[in-house]
Formats: sequence, structure tokens, C-alpha cells
Amino acid sequence: MTDFGKKHARADDIDTSHASAERAADVAARHKKMIHAALVEGGPQTSDEISRTVGLLPHQVIKRVSDLRNDGSIVDSGERRPTRTGRRAAVWKVKPIQQINA
Repeated sequence: MTDFGKKHARADDIDTSHASAERAADVAARHKKMIHAALVEGGPQTSDEISRTVGLLPHQVIKRVSDLRNDGSIVDSGERRPTRTGRRAAVWKVKPIQQINA
């Protein structure tokens, strides 16, 4: 079982819960790849902009952006832009290769 699956299913859960957690891990990995690709191809974007770019719901993007940030794949650019609702949001960018290898 993946780390994602372990976090989302208890050891005493029935086998269907473990299978569901694994499927969720596959979906999460696919979403992370989509979001990372959107930032590589489209440059720095807010979670709201990424949502529109890749066609995912905002809450799906926010969860995966958090994962990518924790993985060290993306970083906050320091820039802020308004969302559709007018709130200011962080602009995310792919972490430069020299920083990843440091």
C-alpha cells in the first residue's frame, strides 16, 4: 500500500476501504501530474487559474498544490493575484532545478 493509502485507510479497515484508498492515490497522482504540467507549460499561476487551466475543481487543485509544495516540486513565487471571487491568492511556480538539487 502506498503512503497515501496508509494515511487514508486504517489498519483495521475492511479490504474495500484499502482498495478505495489506493484508487484515491492514483487519482491524486494523476491530478498532481496535471497541475505540475500546467505550471511547466503555462508558467506561474494561482490555484484558481490552475483549476481553470486543467479543468479540476478548486478544492481538488488546492489539495494537490499542497502536496506538490510539501514534495518540494513547486514554490510560492511571492506574487499575489486576485481570484474569481476577488481574494488575493499565492502564485505558484515550478521550483527551479538548481534549487531542487541543492
